[in-house]
Formats: sequence, structure tokens, C-alpha cells
Amino acid sequence: MKAAVSASMTSQIVNPIISATIDTFGMMLDSTITRTGLGLKKPDTSFYDITAIIGLSGKSAGSFCLSFPATTAYETVHRMLDMEVSDITPLVCDTVGEFANVIAGSAKDKLTSMELEMGLPNIIHGPSHNVEFPSNAQPMLATFDSEVGPFMLAFGFVERS
Repeated sequence: MKAAVSASMTSQIVNPIISATIDTFGMMLDSTITRTGLGLKKPDTSFYDITAIIGLSGKSAGSFCLSFPATTAYETVHRMLDMEVSDITPLVCDTVGEFANVIAGSAKDKLTSMELEMGLPNIIHGPSHNVEFPSNAQPMLATFDSEVGPFMLAFGFVERS
């Protein structure tokens, strides 16, 4: 049976992901970020227009999500590829997925003691979508602002027995 992850284990996973996000925004987008909120994710909280979901397995199982409003995704494409976009296209989805993949790779380097594996990003998009986490998880949501626009990170893990 899977149990909710302890607060200590959650912070051991979440803190490196947030740190990797800060580093990746600075390195790849020349942008600083400011956290604007942190708390439990409410069941009715919708994600932004485009979300990259990366699964985790090992001592804990679950996922973390990077969710952008369309305008943040467009500015990310502009800064990474020097291209102007105004629609959510396969290129925009691939770029957001690759951006999340860089964050995951950087975070994984900081999570070696946790024995976690991270999957490749899956992308969903559309207005007011939601992401389900493992049933025993207590998902958390961190909101941010940056020079490229607002975004959020969501996390939901369960401990493997």
C-alpha cells in the first residue's frame, strides 16, 4: 500500500525542484523568478493553458507539473528559440516539455540520495485542465512570477512501501 509522503520527504523532493527551476529560468531565459504562493492544491484549482507533467518513481511515486499560461509559453519560446509564436502549436508544446525536462534533469542531480527516477515530460494543454495525483497524495502548489510571465509548479507524491 502507498502512504502519503511525509513533510520531510516532500521538502527533500520539492526543494531541489524549486532550486532547479530558479536556476533554469536564470540560465535559459535570463529571468529571475519570485514565489507568490505555496500551499496545498485544492481539488478545484485549474492549471494554466499548457502543462508539462513529469512522473517520479523509486522511494516515492507521483509527479510534478510545470504549468504556463499561453503568454508565458510564447515568451519562453521567444527567449529559447528567438521565434515569435501566438498559438499553442507542437513547437510550443515541445519547448515547454524540453524546458521541464531540463528542470527535471537538474533536480535529479540534486536528488541522488532519494533514489528517484524521472520520466520524460507529457504535455497537456487547453483551458481549465486538471492533473490527478496519486489518491493518497496531498498535492502542493507553488505559484511564481517572472519576467516571462506567471507559472506554477504542482507536486504530488506517495511513499512506496
